[in-house]
Amino acid sequence: MNNISKFVLCFILVGFFSGYSCYSQEKARYKCAYQFDFLSDTLTMKYFRQEIYIVQIGDNLTKGFTYQKFYLDSLEKQSPDLFREFFKTSVKNSFESWKRTGDISYVHNINVSYGAFPSDLYKDYRKREIRVRDNINIHSFVYKDELKPQDWEILNDTTTILGYHCQKAQCSWRGRDWTAWFTTEIPVSEGPWKFYGLPGLITKLHDTQNHYSFVLISFQETEEPIDTKLPKGTQKIERKEFIRASFGEKGEMISKAEMAKVGLSNDRPIKSNYDYIERDYNED
Repeated sequence: MNNISKFVLCFILVGFFSGYSCYSQEKARYKCAYQFDFLSDTLTMKYFRQEIYIVQIGDNLTKGFTYQKFYLDSLEKQSPDLFREFFKTSVKNSFESWKRTGDISYVHNINVSYGAFPSDLYKDYRKREIRVRDNINIHSFVYKDELKPQDWEILNDTTTILGYHCQKAQCSWRGRDWTAWFTTEIPVSEGPWKFYGLPGLITKLHDTQNHYSFVLISFQETEEPIDTKLPKGTQKIERKEFIRASFGEKGEMISKAEMAKVGLSNDRPIKSNYDYIERDYNED
């Protein structure tokens, strides 16, 4: 069994844990798992990573998140002392290795990294909005986005993915050109991240530069709850403001402050060359 299969199996077997109340809950009808490949340094085309991206689909609410984040959140809730010790040790070791060698991949591959999307993303069809709960380092923020499908062009090309007959589509969205494959054999107009709006489930999605790629590896019916709880202290923020803060001086100051808590100091720039999945954050 490969690592991807192990992650999927673990997710199917593991239940959800309680946290802090926020939005009303509902049950998911379906659960998808995507193999999520991305470059954590999209400008020099280095530091390739792979994760599992989960999408829970309910009647009125859809949630997307990475398995890595689910695992770390669960550990923090169930064993907070163990998580804090694990966090401090991992951060200290990774940054010391970076300072010693100059190789920032030690930071990119840190054990407590929440990955490219340390977020819980909700498509709320009743309220016609997207909510994203995300982090800058260990600090939690939430922002709202419009729930609006991409302007898809459906093409005639077909292929088979995970045994499903799929058709090709493409769109331009927030600074990137995207190619998708969808199947009407699963008549659910959903997909990973903020993508949806095709006449069936998106089974494969990637930008034309191959910085980000999602491929369906599991689809199943389920009756598990969609967890909508937010951590205490979560702050409201605007979408573009959050992205700019993540890559700017504010995010770097927060990261250095967290390093100082584990006894580290560093005058190197923390941010590497990275181009976010949505490229419109520098507009207006």
